[in-house]
Amino acid sequence: MRIKKLRKTLGLTQYALAEKLGVLSWAVASWEQGRFQPSGENYAHLARLAPPEEARFFLGKLGLDRDTVLSKWPESTVQLPEVRIYTTEQWKPGTEDRLRFQVQVPVLRDEAAAGSPREINERDIDSFIAVPSKFVPKGTGVYTGIYIRGDSMEPILSDRFIVVVDHTQRDPAGLRGRMVAALVQEGVLVKWLARESRLDRIILRSQNPIYDDILLDSPETNPIIGDVVFWWGTQG
Repeated sequence: MRIKKLRKTLGLTQYALAEKLGVLSWAVASWEQGRFQPSGENYAHLARLAPPEEARFFLGKLGLDRDTVLSKWPESTVQLPEVRIYTTEQWKPGTEDRLRFQVQVPVLRDEAAAGSPREINERDIDSFIAVPSKFVPKGTGVYTGIYIRGDSMEPILSDRFIVVVDHTQRDPAGLRGRMVAALVQEGVLVKWLARESRLDRIILRSQNPIYDDILLDSPETNPIIGDVVFWWGTQG
């Protein structure tokens, strides 16, 4: 209903909104009918098109932290994760017991350690974040936090934001149009997996338009190491 309301506010047909978003008109129709949800990339586009009172809703779907949304749109009622950060010294045995319904997610010191949560050792961990379990329902041992470096995902992700990655979701066919973490020669990148990607041609796309797409033709191994389920940080 929110997408249909936005479309009506903008005075657009389903076809015209689809053209602005770079999708087919049937996709807009399916969103309005509640049969499918937009990808994170499309939520970002919808937020840019929407007036402030509606942009809050779409930003919330993207996982932006509460302080960021409220600082830009003070009347927001979007429900977002309340995240607490703990150093490795602060996270003692029993911390999880005191934080009922919270899941411990290790935040990695170095992106190069981002392959799999079960392969991480203590030296790889910079800190922990405690996240409400409804946002990370698969529990401890599935997710890691990775620091964002640079501005290639601006304005959604700023430098030093933390993205939380679900390492059980790695199949490119099911992640097209979503934000993913990918392991490439330069290290770990957080990008949109372009909808036109194929198993033999992975296309990683920045949010910031000054950056070119990264094309991975016939990769020897699947470079996708996980699906970004939400992110946290404070924009300056």
